Amino acid sequence: YPHENTEIVLIGWGSTYGALREALDVLINQGMDVSLMHFQEIWPFPTQFVSSILSKAKKSFCVENNATGQLAHIIRAETGKQVTAKILKFDGRPFSSQYIIRELKKGGKTWSL
Repeated sequence: YPHENTEIVLIGWGSTYGALREALDVLINQGMDVSLMHFQEIWPFPTQFVSSILSKAKKSFCVENNATGQLAHIIRAETGKQVTAKILKFDGRPFSSQYIIRELKKGGKTWSL
């Protein structure tokens, strides 16, 4: 769902898809210029594609169900680009779209214990 020259890119993988897709729809309906980049598989990593999208985005938020931001680290290692912020959850509960939207508007760099 990424598109060229988007202001904000939400990034996720695995079980975050449903909540991210719902959050994307809500944010677009609120008039935000946002897109979604979701990975079903990490390898082989689409380095050029990811680098191109992140180069054009003003902000990128990596939404992950782990404590360390594993995907954000992979993105940096493979592309040299760092995400703007991480929204992390590692309490065993799934993300909700409301949680993602709230944390995105706070600026990210959050986690849930």
